[in-house]
Amino acid sequence: MAKLIPLFESIEQDALPNSERKVLQHLNDLDFPGLEVYFSLPLVREKKQGTFRSEADFILFHPNHGILVWEVKGGGISYRNNQWYSQNSHGIYPVKDPVKQADGAISDIITRIKRNARDGLLLPIGRNLVFPDTIAQDIVLPLGLLREDIIDYNGLKNLDQTALIEQFKRWPQQDKLPVAKADATFVRDKVLNPTFHLAPAIEARVDQIETTLVQLTNQQVWALELLRFVPRLTITGGAGTGKTLLARQKARDLASDGEKVLALCFNKALAAHIHDALEDTDEKLEGSITACSFHDFARDLIERADLPWNPPEAAEEKPAFYEETVPSLLADAAAKIQPDFSALLVDEAQDFHPLWWMALDSVMAPESKIVLFADPSQNLYGRDFEIPSDVFTGMLPYPFQLMHNCRNSLEIAQWLNNRFEYASTPAPHLPAANERVREHEWKQIDDQTQLLTKAWSELKDRGIKADQLAVLSPYRPENSGGIRALKEVFPGDNFTVSTISGYKGLQSPFVFLVDMNTGGFASREDLWYVGATRATVGLQTFAKN
Repeated sequence: MAKLIPLFESIEQDALPNSERKVLQHLNDLDFPGLEVYFSLPLVREKKQGTFRSEADFILFHPNHGILVWEVKGGGISYRNNQWYSQNSHGIYPVKDPVKQADGAISDIITRIKRNARDGLLLPIGRNLVFPDTIAQDIVLPLGLLREDIIDYNGLKNLDQTALIEQFKRWPQQDKLPVAKADATFVRDKVLNPTFHLAPAIEARVDQIETTLVQLTNQQVWALELLRFVPRLTITGGAGTGKTLLARQKARDLASDGEKVLALCFNKALAAHIHDALEDTDEKLEGSITACSFHDFARDLIERADLPWNPPEAAEEKPAFYEETVPSLLADAAAKIQPDFSALLVDEAQDFHPLWWMALDSVMAPESKIVLFADPSQNLYGRDFEIPSDVFTGMLPYPFQLMHNCRNSLEIAQWLNNRFEYASTPAPHLPAANERVREHEWKQIDDQTQLLTKAWSELKDRGIKADQLAVLSPYRPENSGGIRALKEVFPGDNFTVSTISGYKGLQSPFVFLVDMNTGGFASREDLWYVGATRATVGLQTFAKN
C-alpha cells in the first residue's frame, strides 16, 4: 500500500472536489510499497516582488524512482488561446494553467533541495496533469505538453505499480537512482514532510502566568469598593491574597482624590518595591504619595526636626532604640513639623510594634483615612498583632479578610494549602505553570551544593534568566551555605539573594529556599511559609534531613 500524508482517515473528503476525491481514493488503494503520497501540500515561492503561495495537489515520492507532481483538474477540460477551461453542470469557466502550476511546484521543490541539501543531490522530478473525468484522445496538445503527461479517466483506472513506474522513468536523472538512504531521509524530512516541535517558551509562560496573577479577584474588587465607604479599616489575608497590590491601588485612588498619602511597611526591600511601583503613578499625583519603611520615614522626620538620630552600637541595645526610642522621637518631630498626612496605608502591619501606632497618629491630620494590611501568619518578629482601634478613633475593631491566594501558580498554591493549615485557598482563576514543587533533602552541605547546582543548571537550560530566580535563606547571604555555594559555582549569574525575612512581601517567578531545617530558627513553620509564598511560578526547597 502507498503511504498517504496526511492519513486518509484524517482528510475531510466531503469537502474535496470530486476529481481530487477520486485520485485520493485510487492512490490510497494502490499497492506500491515504499511510495509516499503527499496530498494538498502548501508551497511558498519567494521572489523580489514578494512571497507567493500556492499548493501542489499531489506529490509522489519513492526513493527508487524519484518524484512526480500531479495537478488535478475536474470536469471537462479544454484549452484555447493559451487559456485553460473546465466545464461542469453550471457551465464553462477559466482555470489556472495546470502546466504552470505543476512546473512551479517542481521549481519550488528543486529550490528547497538546493537550499538545504548537500551539493550534487539529483533525482528525477517530473509531472502529470490528471483529468479523471475525461478521456483524452484525438487531441492536439499545446507546446510543452505531451500525451504521456496526461492521466485521464482510463489512465487513472488502469494505474498500477508498473504503470506508475513508467511515469517515473520518463524524467531525466535516472542514473542517480536509487536515492541514497541519507538523501531520501533528507528529501522526506527537510523538503516534503518536515516536522518540528516548538516547546512552550518558558519566558512566555512566566509572563502569561504573572499577567494572570496580577488581575484582581472579585473579592479584592469588593475590598476596594468597601474602602470607599469605610475610612478606617484593617484588611487581613494570607500570603498571596493581594494585600500589597490592594495597598498600591488604594494609595493611587486616595492620591487621585486629593489626599496626602503616607504608605509604610517595615521591610526595607518591600518599601523600595512599593516606592518604585508608585513612581509610575500619574504625573499629576507626583509628590502626593510618600512611600518608605517606617524607620526611614521616622529618621527623615526626626532629622528634619533637628532631633538626634543616634542608634546604639551595642546589638543588645538596638531593639529598645528602634522599638521605643524612635516612636518617641517621631512624635516629638511631628509636633514640631506637623506633616498632617490625610491618609495612612500600612502593608505587613503585623510587623509594626504597638508603640509605633501612637507615633503615627501624631503625623496624621484629624479625620484622616487609615487602612492597614496584615497577615498574622507571617509574624516573624514575634509581635502579637492587634488592630489599633484604641489609637485610631473610629477604626473598625474587626478586619475584612481576604481568603483566596492569587499570587502563586496553581501547583504552588495547592502545595501551600496542603502544607500549612493557615494558607489561603487557591483562587478559582489560578493558572497552572506545569512546574511541580520540588522538595530536595540533603545530609551534608556538599550534597546541598550538588543539588543546587543541578537545579539551577536545569532551569538555565530551559531559558530561565538569573534575574528570575530568588535564592532565599534563613541566614544572611554571607552566612548562607547555599547562597555562597551557588555564587561560587555561578559567579556571573545575578540572581537575587536575601534572607527570607528580608524578602517578605516580595515575589519572584522562581524561588530556591536553601539551608532549611539547619537549626531551630531555620525549621520554623512561619519561616517556611513566608519563603515558599514568594514564588509565583516555580518553587524548590533544599532542607537538611
